[in-house]
Formats: sequence, structure tokens, C-alpha cells
Amino acid sequence: MGLGPLPQRAFRNRVTRIGIVVAMAAECRSLTARRIAEGDCLSLQDGCLLTLSGAGPKAAERAVARLVDSGASALISWGCAAALDPTLRPGDLLLPGRILGEDGSAMATETGWRDRLAARLEDRVNLYHGDLAESSGIVATASAKQSIFEATGAWGLDMESAAAARATRRHRLPFLAIRSIVDPAGVSIPPSVQSAFDENGVLQVPKMLGQALLRPGDFLGIIQLGRHFSASLKTLSKTAATAREYGFAVAENGAA
Repeated sequence: MGLGPLPQRAFRNRVTRIGIVVAMAAECRSLTARRIAEGDCLSLQDGCLLTLSGAGPKAAERAVARLVDSGASALISWGCAAALDPTLRPGDLLLPGRILGEDGSAMATETGWRDRLAARLEDRVNLYHGDLAESSGIVATASAKQSIFEATGAWGLDMESAAAARATRRHRLPFLAIRSIVDPAGVSIPPSVQSAFDENGVLQVPKMLGQALLRPGDFLGIIQLGRHFSASLKTLSKTAATAREYGFAVAENGAA
């Protein structure tokens, strides 16, 4: 089932204020140096509203409601993603045309907004437009990622964007997802990392380190994952800086 984007008239006759849903505090640092508590909503100097949702689809739905209640009139799901397509590398950027739900739905992102932003970004980052799939939990192994890729054809995967898209659609507001790749499709997350995620999808670092002491072979994978995460955050920071030059290209003239 394919669901089209909200008509372009959504941007007309209103002052657009962008609300940004971010799951992890580390991802927030690509947008602001200010600290933000989970569940809070922060007004940035560029006029955007930022909320730290926490991981997972339910947290993302609550985050959209907070942003809309605070005055957001266009929404972005921002952060990292896992690669499903084997050609993607850490730090590649996905600006997907569709978000694929676990229920089989396909939700189109706002075409004109996406195209304007892509035109500003394409010379600054490695930019791709493949579909982004939904997962309700951590997908940790290369074999699991391959299975999802074969079933959906999606290029990347995250836990929040589909839920944020569904919630945004209920408010009839424009929506984009901006996601930077962390783990390549062929790389599995080390077992000591897999076992250290809590029920909300948040990595518990002390538990991870304790598990790694029992599995010394995991340390190399943890170091590699850290490097991949750094590459992803570098791309997000570059994307934020470029997008802000043009007001996130939300208006047809590239201004906010």
C-alpha cells in the first residue's frame, strides 16, 4: 500500500517552523551543543524545534505530538541508520523518497522539499534516495539485514522514521527523513553490544564493557563500530551546517 506525500500547498499561507525528532543525545550534538533531556523540546537559534525522543517507534510518536503542540508545522526524522544495501558506507546520507513500515505501508516523503534540500546537499555529502525501512527493534546481524533488504529493497533501516511519518501524516504536515549510515550491511554488531541494549533500544555502555571483558574478541568490533558512528555523526554535522544555510530548503526559494 503506497501513501502519497502531503500536497505542496502545506507550505503555503503559513510560517513554516521545522520540528526535528532525534532519538539519541549523541545525534543531537550534530544540531546543537546545548544539552537536552529526553522528552524535552528545545528551540534552536535557527528557529527549528528539537526534541530528544529516545529510541523506538512509540517514543517517536510522542515526540511528534510534542513538536506539533509546540508549534512545528513540518517534521524531520534526524539521525543514524543501518545500511541494508551493501553499497552504502558509514557516513553516506539517506534522504529517502519513501518510508516502508513493518505493516507493508509505503509513505512518501514531501517531494518538493526533499528535492530542494537534495540539490543543496548533493555536492557536500554522499547522498542517496533509496527507501528507508522500519524496524521495531535492533537489527544486529548481517544476515538479518540481508533478509530485510531482499524482502523490501530498502537501502537503510531505523526504528523511528516510520512511526514519525505516520504521526506526522495524522496532522497533515510535511515530512522528511534525514539519516546517516553507521553500520554497513555486511557488518554485524558485536554480541557484547547486542546484549547491552535495554528494552527501549538504548545502549547501556557499562553493561557493554562488562560483556566485552568476557568476550575480548569483541573489542575490535566495538572500535570499528565507534569509527563508523563517528563518520555518521560527521556527515550529520555537515548536513546540518549546509541545510541551515538555506533554511533547510523548506521554501521554494530555499529560505525559511
